[in-house]
Amino acid sequence: MIKPKPAIEAPADQAPSAALIWSLSRREAAILSAILLATIIVYLPSLRNGWVFDDEPQIVHSIPLHSWAGIGKSFLYDSWWFLAPSELPQSAYYRPLQASWFGLNFMIFGNHPVAWHLEKIALQLISVALCFRLTQLLTRNSSIALLTAALFALTPANAESVVWVSAIGEPLSTTFEMAALCCLINRKPGLSRGLVFALILYTGALLSHETAIFFGAIVATYIFLFEAGEGDLSRRVISAVTASAPFVVFAMLYMCARLNALGWNFLFGVHQATSSGVLRGVVEAKVHHRFADVLMTLPGALLDYIGVFAVPWMAGPAHAVHWITYPQPALFLCVAALLLILAAAFIPAWRSSDRGIYIFAGAWAVITIEPSLNLNALWYLVDDRYLYAPSFGFCLAAGVALVRLSAVGSSSRKLVGAVVSVFLVACATSTMQTEHYWYDDVAFFTRCVEIDPSVSDYRLKLAASQNIAGDREAAARTYESAVALAPDDPHIHLKLAQQYQSMGREMDFEREFLKFNELSAARIERQHTAESSGASQPAAAP
Repeated sequence: MIKPKPAIEAPADQAPSAALIWSLSRREAAILSAILLATIIVYLPSLRNGWVFDDEPQIVHSIPLHSWAGIGKSFLYDSWWFLAPSELPQSAYYRPLQASWFGLNFMIFGNHPVAWHLEKIALQLISVALCFRLTQLLTRNSSIALLTAALFALTPANAESVVWVSAIGEPLSTTFEMAALCCLINRKPGLSRGLVFALILYTGALLSHETAIFFGAIVATYIFLFEAGEGDLSRRVISAVTASAPFVVFAMLYMCARLNALGWNFLFGVHQATSSGVLRGVVEAKVHHRFADVLMTLPGALLDYIGVFAVPWMAGPAHAVHWITYPQPALFLCVAALLLILAAAFIPAWRSSDRGIYIFAGAWAVITIEPSLNLNALWYLVDDRYLYAPSFGFCLAAGVALVRLSAVGSSSRKLVGAVVSVFLVACATSTMQTEHYWYDDVAFFTRCVEIDPSVSDYRLKLAASQNIAGDREAAARTYESAVALAPDDPHIHLKLAQQYQSMGREMDFEREFLKFNELSAARIERQHTAESSGASQPAAAP
């Protein structure tokens, strides 16, 4: 196991100066500065982006939130309370700092997305710097820390969290968590200032996003691997549990505040089968799937998440991952093969001197991605922003492995350097391309339709955004494609009829409206038949 060592010292031939922060040499400081500059360059095009998807209802039109009183209410109610304050809760989310971020920033910047995007880029720079520092503290190796920071800065998996204004909860919470762990590592024995700062920062993480409740497990893992020594196992476990106890207490206090805001039905973020909420300006209902469906769907979601991180061009605003309600042997075989590959890769990692780092990186990734695998609590099965926190664990493991491989010899160093350079360039290019999909709603939903053309809802939202943009002909074509995709859906026929009516195409309007009435009548008749059939069945004996 890796034991904690004294802080890294600057080379003897270089006197410490204000420029050499974190005991970096001038060369290392220059490389870190270059990584931060590359981050700015890569994300600078996002300044052209406007409001997309949830931005309008959650930021621009959330009038009750644009005041100090509204910000205060965000600590008492759910994150969408402003949509219908008399009908609470509106969602299963309790993120008061996220809501406060929206309200406070709107009072400062107003309806100007450029300033909001600048703020997100600044937050990403802070996260990259903390990623470097945390890796440096864990590995005592600045080369590993620099490579980890570069991967974290440029991976397209994090693009959504940086360029989408509404996606502030995940990066804000992750930034607080990384800063808290840095303070914890640097703490002194007892109730030190470092521990107090760590708990304060952890509170910020909890109030930004609910996934931070598992941070205590990360703390326990760190203590067990790096600070509890290599003695008796029970003593090491007790040390880990003791050190993580304050963070667990803070998580319990957060759950009490969450209970007060959401009630028992939404305490654990699970949408009940009959529940609905006024999200994004429309009433949406969440279907509750069977546990067997969750187990069958989970492998596909995991494969997609791994692909987003490993393959740069897989990142995007949507993913073609759907609920699976019957066994699919091909998918099972793919997952089994992937698990075997990962197991084979873990064997040399387990035998290496960096075993503790690999275990910690894996624990961080698993602990932080676990909440996004609670599929029944999600509106979308796979979402890139859920990878923001886990990506640190992936980047840390990759950074350690690549630096160790490069140390084998000069040929290995050249090969690793070439591979890493190509991969980082591919990541930067893909990230800049992905940013364009968040330019406006038309670009966003056009890309969603391209990725998953089988989803009618994407086409309906695309048509609505095309109408807002003034392109009614394009909207009509989009509705027509949605009808072709789901010809028995009366709602889509109604939307197309309304589109034709707004364009003065009366004959087309009458045809589609007639089809809507026919399908609606047939659906009502089927419902009545099903209800009558159910009522005619004899009651089961008690």
